[in-house]
Amino acid sequence: MRPIFESLKRAFGLGSNPRDWSVGISEKGRYGSVTYRETAGSMSFYWEFGGGDVIATIGVVTEAEWAGEHAWAAGRRTEILQRVAGEVIRQKSPNSRADIDDQRGFINIR
Repeated sequence: MRPIFESLKRAFGLGSNPRDWSVGISEKGRYGSVTYRETAGSMSFYWEFGGGDVIATIGVVTEAEWAGEHAWAAGRRTEILQRVAGEVIRQKSPNSRADIDDQRGFINIR
């Protein structure tokens, strides 16, 4: 019964708060990585500075790659990408917004 309860909690966002997960950003000149961590696992994404109105672009793996590489996060792609985008904005560019392109696999910070 407990696994069903845990699945429902995750599906409705219950019991999760910023202390349950974190986002770290490393910089190496014009690029770096964004690392998402939580108790169940972690994943890293490549980022680089953008051009035009794009401040930075964060590359995300495709849905198929996500399912294979991050089985612990299956069914939570949107939630995690929104967390990553929100934390990047909070930490590095508070007056920006994020455009998440789930199909093509990237987040643009504008």
